[in-house]
Amino acid sequence: MIVPFAPGGTTDTAARSLAGVISKYMPNGQTVAVVNKDGGGGTIGVSELFQAKGDGYTIGMVTSGPMTIKPHSGQVAYKPEDFKPVVQVVATPNVLIVKADSPWKTFDEWLEYVKANPGQFSYGTSGAGLTQHITMESFSAKTGAKLTHVPFNGGSPAIMALLGGNVTGAFVQTTEAVPYVKDGSARPIFIAGTFKPEELKDVPLLSEKNIDVRGDVWTGIVTPKDVPDEIIATLHEAFKKAMEDPAVVDQFKKIGATTVYKGPADFQAIINQEYTANGEVLQAIGLKK
Repeated sequence: MIVPFAPGGTTDTAARSLAGVISKYMPNGQTVAVVNKDGGGGTIGVSELFQAKGDGYTIGMVTSGPMTIKPHSGQVAYKPEDFKPVVQVVATPNVLIVKADSPWKTFDEWLEYVKANPGQFSYGTSGAGLTQHITMESFSAKTGAKLTHVPFNGGSPAIMALLGGNVTGAFVQTTEAVPYVKDGSARPIFIAGTFKPEELKDVPLLSEKNIDVRGDVWTGIVTPKDVPDEIIATLHEAFKKAMEDPAVVDQFKKIGATTVYKGPADFQAIINQEYTANGEVLQAIGLKK
């Protein structure tokens, strides 16, 4: 299973949780090894999956960014139709966090600062042109706030850069941020998404601040397009059962991930819809090639 991001993030954690139990549900006790292929905002790993044999022995745990945003950049050889969806596993909002000793305690204080100091606030994300980056570009377009984007090869490296003082904020998945909010090293400013995890229930959604910007990230399993449908069905059944395994449920709960199961057809519809919608956003902000 190719994970196109660095170890330690939501995608990697979800992949390893499922791989840890999957042999119980696969035919003949087949095991799954997780391989991190980070870089290029997720495109290096997804490109490797695109080039893999369609025999079902190479699968990928992918996210919306490299699948539905990056193909619009003109920098990758693949499109969403080059893959077959197996199952959607997780949906996660994104949250902007700052260090706990930062001067901004509320969203309003932070917004006032960034509007008064164009380009002075730098934020890290899991990669250029991914969901987090595009969401923040959309935020800037709607509010007039000018921010400085610094891409990393995953959410975890972006948070480490924040805590090390290399950026002033990190815009990452809520699952990646919650441990640092809980231990008091980071403070959440706002959530861009359609829902809040319980651990961040007091943090405002942008929609609650009358800013119509959302940015849920989905994570799911796909294969190269040539994998036969009967193998897709076998993989789907096994991973669906693994998602219900108590060990996986417990692990997802620990990282604050919200399990959102979608079968192949529904997952395909989500991919298609987001690919179209993201193309329109990228066109509007001048990033579509």
